[in-house]
Amino acid sequence: MKLHFSLKPLAVAFAMGFGMLAPAFADDDEDTPLAKEMSVLSKSLKKLRKAETTEEKIKLVHAAQASTIKSLEYIPEMFAQIKDAKEKAKATADYKRLMGLTYVDLCALEIAYLEGDEDKADELKSKLKGLKKEGHRKYTE
Repeated sequence: MKLHFSLKPLAVAFAMGFGMLAPAFADDDEDTPLAKEMSVLSKSLKKLRKAETTEEKIKLVHAAQASTIKSLEYIPEMFAQIKDAKEKAKATADYKRLMGLTYVDLCALEIAYLEGDEDKADELKSKLKGLKKEGHRKYTE
């Protein structure tokens, strides 16, 4: 099975300069667009525990990668409460940094699975959990 991965979505996001970042507001009854993407990311990584074949694992990693890229279209809802423009820009840059690191680690995870290196994959999954904790500690209410 030949796997094809395109960096085009990432390149487009970087080319746009993330100028179109929008707060992910929502009604009380529904999740924000960002929360929905984060849910896809989280569920994909959790499903890796039960995935048996390399193909299943790669498919889940690709879903997580796509969700990570899509998440860059939004900013955490709490950023709307930051009044100081410099602080808001700094928080946005840090959010993008964390999402970028997540994407990089997901790509490394894909490579580990393609190489059959489960030890490396476990190490990367642990690293991804750490990024999630850091992001949630900083950017969830």
